[in-house]
Amino acid sequence: MTAPPEEDPLGRGKLTLSKRVDLLERDRAQQSRVLTEIVNAGKTFTPEQIAQLRAVMREEWADAGLRLDDAGHQDEAREDFRFLRRLRLTWDGSTKKVGTAVLTALIGVALIIFGSGFWQWISNAGK
Repeated sequence: MTAPPEEDPLGRGKLTLSKRVDLLERDRAQQSRVLTEIVNAGKTFTPEQIAQLRAVMREEWADAGLRLDDAGHQDEAREDFRFLRRLRLTWDGSTKKVGTAVLTALIGVALIIFGSGFWQWISNAGK
């Protein structure tokens, strides 16, 4: 069933179904290609932008007390972060071990309470 020309300004009523599908697939491929090009074009920074970003980051890190303008400062900062990572890993390992013991103890206490209540109920003949 074809639409009257005033309701079909693009002339789709004159196209076969296979031609419509071909046009849809071509449009989708073109749109995908254009979107991909737009995204890829936005991924690059100019050298001026990179220099500005570096300057801003160094200023902000310096304001926070982390100096990166000298190689010695950078090495010290790396060691500080390594120390923090070792501390975090040690802490995580300890909490896993202690956490497992605490959970096991809580489950054991819950089972003992449940069991003693069950035996109390049995000894009172279910009353």
